[in-house]
Order: sequence, then C-alpha cells, then structure tokens
Amino acid sequence: MLSFKVKILRKIFVSNENGFSVFKASIKKHPESSQIIVGDLFDVNEGDFLEIEGEYTSHPKFGKQIKVKSFKFILPQDRDGIIKYLASGRIKGVGEKTATKIVDKFGLSTFDVLEKNPEKLRKIKGLRKTVLKEIKKNREENRTIRELTVKLSPYGIGTQTIFKIFKEFEEDSIEILKHNPYVLIEKVKGIGFKIADTIAKGFNVSLNNPNRINAGIDFIIFQYEQKNGDLYINENVLLEKSSKILHVPVNTILDSINRKIERNELKREEIPEKVIMSFKNHSIERMTAKYLYKLGLPSSSQDTFEANFDQIYKKLSIQLTEEQKNAATSSINNNITIISGGPGTGKTTLIRAIIELSIKKNRKVLIAAPTGRAAKRIEETSHFKASTIHRMLKINPETKTFVHNEYNPLQAEIIVIDESSMIDSFIFYSLLKAIAKNTKLIIIGDKDQLPSVGPGNILRDIIDSKYFNTIYLNRNFRQTEESLIIENAYRINKGDQLIFKPFSENPDFVFINVKDGNRALEKVLNIIKFYKDDFDFNSPLFQILVPMYRGEAGIDNINRIIQAKFNPEPFFINKEKRSFKRFDKVMQIKNNYEKEVFNGDQGIIVDFNIEKKSMFVDFENRIVEYNTDEIDELTLSYAISIHKSQGSEYEVTVLILLPTHSIMLNREIFYTAVTRAKKKILLISDENTIQRAINNSLPSQRKTMLPVRLREFFKTK
Repeated sequence: MLSFKVKILRKIFVSNENGFSVFKASIKKHPESSQIIVGDLFDVNEGDFLEIEGEYTSHPKFGKQIKVKSFKFILPQDRDGIIKYLASGRIKGVGEKTATKIVDKFGLSTFDVLEKNPEKLRKIKGLRKTVLKEIKKNREENRTIRELTVKLSPYGIGTQTIFKIFKEFEEDSIEILKHNPYVLIEKVKGIGFKIADTIAKGFNVSLNNPNRINAGIDFIIFQYEQKNGDLYINENVLLEKSSKILHVPVNTILDSINRKIERNELKREEIPEKVIMSFKNHSIERMTAKYLYKLGLPSSSQDTFEANFDQIYKKLSIQLTEEQKNAATSSINNNITIISGGPGTGKTTLIRAIIELSIKKNRKVLIAAPTGRAAKRIEETSHFKASTIHRMLKINPETKTFVHNEYNPLQAEIIVIDESSMIDSFIFYSLLKAIAKNTKLIIIGDKDQLPSVGPGNILRDIIDSKYFNTIYLNRNFRQTEESLIIENAYRINKGDQLIFKPFSENPDFVFINVKDGNRALEKVLNIIKFYKDDFDFNSPLFQILVPMYRGEAGIDNINRIIQAKFNPEPFFINKEKRSFKRFDKVMQIKNNYEKEVFNGDQGIIVDFNIEKKSMFVDFENRIVEYNTDEIDELTLSYAISIHKSQGSEYEVTVLILLPTHSIMLNREIFYTAVTRAKKKILLISDENTIQRAINNSLPSQRKTMLPVRLREFFKTK
C-alpha cells in the first residue's frame, strides 16, 4: 500500500448514493503533474488537501489512476487556504465573501472555533441565521463521519459501510450505535450479524449485552432457515450454536430465548423434542393451514361438471389419456387439487385441457409459476397468458407488500400454479391470502425434484398431509420418442442403472468419463467451443450445472474462467467477489421486490452508466438498473448450482458430478439436474460417482410443521 499527500484540483464525478468519487489531484512531491484518484471519498471538494493510502491501477477506459483505500483531511494552515476551503461549496450559503469575514475574525483559529465553539460565529456582523445553521450542520456531519471512521476502521470496517451508516442515521449515528449497533442488521443493506458484531467492538459493547445476544440467536435461526430451508431449529442445537458464536454461557442464551418468547418474537413447540421458531414462521405455517382448510371446504353452490373432451381434441388437436381426462375433470370439480408428475407425463397437455375446460365453463383462469422462465414456457406451450406469482400478486413499491391479499383478492374462478416444488413458505402463504372464497386452486409440480430455494417444503407437505385431492401422472409420453434424458431421469428415480449410447449415434444423453477437476474444466471449455456456432457463450439456452461452488471445477472458478476466455469486454466492476463485464450472464441471488427481480432469475448485462457507477441487466426483455449498493445481489451464472436451476429448461445442459462433490450428491439432486435438459445433456462424471448419487435416495428433509398445523385444523373443525 502506497501513501500520498495530494491536493484536489477538479471534481470529475461524485455519487450522492454511495460516496464513490473521481477527482483530478496533484501529488505533493510532483505538483507539476496531475493524477486521477478514485474511491469512497466522502465530503471531499476542490482545493482540499488529503493524505491518502492506495495503489496504482489501470482502468480499461480511463487509464492509470490511484485507487484510494483510506484517506484523512489535511486542513489548510494559511489564511488563503482556509478561505478557499470554506468557500469550496461544502457549506451551503458560504461563498468567498462570507468565508473571508469568518477568517478575518478568527484567523488561524477558524477550524478550532468551527469545531468546538460554532456559537462564536454570531459575533460576525451580517452572518445570516441560515448560514450559521448550515455551518453547524456541516461540522456535525464531518465530526460524525470522522468519529465513525476512527472507531470502526481499526476493525476493518470500510468507508463505504461507514457512509451507508451515516446516510441512514446522519448525526444520530454515534448515539444509535452506542445504544444498539445491532439495529444495523435491519436498517442498513448489506450489514448482517457478523459485521454488526464487529462494529459493536468499536463501541465497546459487552459480550453479555442483551441486544447482542438477541441478534446472535436470530442469526443462528436465520442461518438454518436460509441454508437448510428449515422453519424451526432444535432448541439444544440453537443453545449450543448461539453460545459458540457469542462466547457466553448456555444459561444466558436460554434466558434471552425465554424473554423473546414472552415478547412474542419466538415460539417454542414440543414435537416431542423442544424446538424454536420465529414468530413470523409460526404465523405463516398456521395461517397457511387455515387458508388451505377454508379453501378446501365444499361450497353449498358447488356443481359438478362433465367435460366434452372431443371438443378439446377438435380445437387443440391433443388426445388425452383416461388418466389425463380424470385429472382435468377432477381439477375443475375440486376446490384444491395437487397434480404431481415427472418429465414427459403430460403436465403441459393437462394445463392446456384445464384452460379449455375452464373457458367452456365461462370461468376466469389465472396461471402462474415461481420464475419468469417457467411462466414463459407455459405461455409458449399453452398459448395462454402466464406470469410469475410475484407479478400476479403485484408489489406496492411504497409498502413493499403485495397489492392482492385477503382484502383485495385475485379476480379468478380458477388459479393454476405450475412448478410448485419451487414455492417457498412465504410466497405460498402470500398466494393463499389473495385467493377468494370459492376459487379453485390447482397445484402442479414434480414431488421428486429438489424443494424450493427459500425455506419450507410446500408441495411435499401438502401431499404428505393426505387432506387434498392428489393426482399422480405416471404415463411417460416421451419414452416412445426414445429420449434418453427422460428414460434416465426415471431410472435415477427408481435407483436403476443408467443407459448410455455411443456418441456416434448422436444421443440426447452423453456421458463423458472424467474424475479430475482440471480435466472436467477442460471438457467444459471444449464443449463451449464445440457449440459456439449454435449458442453464444452467454446464451440462456445453454447452461452448466455444478453441485458445489469451490474447487477447480466448482461454480466460482468455472464462471471466472469462462468470463476470462470468452468475454473480451473490459471489466466495468472488478472486485474480489464481484467482477462484471458487458455481456456477462448473471443471476439474481436474493429477492428484490422493488425491482421485481427474484432469487434465481437470470439475465445479461447490456450496458453501464459510468457517471452513476450503475449497470443495466436484461431479464427476459426487461431492463433493470443496479447501482453500486445493489451489485452484490448479482453473480456470474455461466455455471450455477442445481438448486438455482429449478423451474428452468435449457436446450443443452452440461452437468458436472465429480468424486469431490460426493457430500452433496443424492438421487434428488441428480434427478432435478437431468430434468432441466430439454434437448441434450452432457454428463461429465465417472461411473462410481453416478452410482453413489443414485444409491443415496434420502430426499431433502426440511424441518417444517405444515402437516401438523393441517392436522390440527382438520381434526378440530
């Protein structure tokens, strides 16, 4: 790290959103030459003197510059310098004339007066009250930012995080952090428990502070929810894990849990072991069971309906089996119907039949899926408008809640939800709230796929409860077309040995025998080159799937290598964990309700705004802007996890399963990955690893209580 003393000559760009700035400056040792400096330079203006630490970098468009890691002001020590500093525009209403008056009165003690005794400014004749107010405000802001920097920078808290804190709380920042730094977790984007706990050290927060212990407990519960999809945690596990990260005795943790239960922040259940869940998750599962129970009750005006399938065949040119006919009429005649079937079992044909039957009955139908890609696929195959569940419910941008709810239900007689294995507990609860009485709900999915990325296990929980009309589609229509993708998917599910054909026969399921990560990476790069005439390197129709992020053939490294070898564009953002170029294929990794972009959505970076330091991503022909604070919501997606691929289909899928992935492999993951391929899958693996995945038949076991809640309603009502 190099140290420089510089004078700011000219402002090129300053972001009011995140403090990122670009200035032209002269270095003290070489005042005759200028240098571009960039970084999070808060409250810096033309004429300022700074002592900076940074390093030389080369920007692909703007050339050589100094990237500032940290800085501090060097206040001017002469009369002219102080006048220029005050008149630089940093204080509203203070120009050169007013600045000269102030310096004439206080001389070289001006900064000391402004910092410690700003009331003395009242002695200056003609100084307006509004100017006094602005000077006082400016000094308070400077003092706050400096104090935050002094307290937090020794603990590795960067200037951008400090700026976020100041922007949220302004001059109250210090007092708020002294009182409860853990409020940052909820209030400041990008700050979780670990950063808040580090900030707490800067304010000497004790290990036994109640706010700290409460935040640690919530952090462990949240971790299990996000990583495992669990809606509750064993109480003993919670005590042990919380004690470990907080370094306080288990009894202290237990006391805090009991107080949180008294305040209705947590709930304790016995099933039969003691478990803890957030009050929010407890309410969601209980209300989900209640809505399902009420929706499933037969209506007094409910009529049965006989379908004319000859008319459907005549109009749509589709022939339905008896199994499909029964499923279609059953769906129309029951308030809640679950339809589960694997690939090639005719789910799409069934959706088309249900739509046509509903139209004949003059019933309004709404169709939705968890992802934009899944909704688009429904539209392409059914020729009927479909949307994501989020867009169907509509977001209120001000309250960030759904417009459609129990007070403003969806206007439809029939609602069809496809790819329901992907639906998490919160979105399903939100959907049920918005379904009006007497509306029929048809839930379609594949129970053998992985559960949702978000917490919960909705499809399996509803099926396992056995309280609702459930139809299993078993006939495989695509087997007659000699599809090895479908055949092997069913073989994986049954635990049977896979079928491989010689490559010369051009099969849709290709096995490439590889055990080593380096060799697997080579194969991936060769496959991309092989298909370059059919698919661009960033094509949404071509996807690499990998179970793990780390390793030579892990998701992170594959993404870096593909970006380096196939995307010749210069870097716009080049950080340790987030580096992006124009035309990069990216994925959203958390729900953003304001932008209506959700976890797992994929897009292409199409443009940048240099001045605003923002970038634009095309999600299925919808352009979304990301500023610097939001870029962490995106990741490269040339290779993605199998979990993130749910609900999507790709023309060509490359699947990597290696011995090093063994801990992640099971029948469910393998089956889900194979069923993502529409026309071709290239499996890079070895026979032992494949057999290990097939033999491990334990499905994802998530800690949920929806079946218990349903049983409570159905047995007591």
